[in-house]
Amino acid sequence: MFTIHSYTDTRCELEIAKHRLRLLTDKKEKLYCNYFPITSKLKEITVDEEIENDGKMAAYLHELHEKDIGTGKSLAEELIYQQQIVNKLQGYLNDMSESLSKMSGIEYRLYYDIIVNGTRISKAIEKIANETDKDTQTIWKNYYRKIKKEVKKVIRFSSENYK
Repeated sequence: MFTIHSYTDTRCELEIAKHRLRLLTDKKEKLYCNYFPITSKLKEITVDEEIENDGKMAAYLHELHEKDIGTGKSLAEELIYQQQIVNKLQGYLNDMSESLSKMSGIEYRLYYDIIVNGTRISKAIEKIANETDKDTQTIWKNYYRKIKKEVKKVIRFSSENYK
């Protein structure tokens, strides 16, 4: 059985991914500053065998693309991968918000309870049925059926990311 990761969980994961991306970017900048320190004079950095910066640029690029034993990826690959995660999570949150904004009434309350609060589907249906004085079968047949497609998107996303 797959668990549905709530909106709040996804927002936390996005913040963690953004923080990791900032750390990787800082690491890249620090690496660059090690090879090309900031000076008062502007230096032209080119890759040419006759210019002395060539060795520095080659060493910088080599270290930037060197595989890390722990992660199995280079710093450049890790930056690209982390940016993809941030974009994916942000797009996912946007989809959830858009789906929620299209709903109203009982569908809105049911989707909000399932996705944002992270309540199990059956518990959310029982809760909404008690609050609205409707039978749980009515909620299953008439209201959950309308939001089922949107909930399945969340389940599919959860199963892709949390195997």
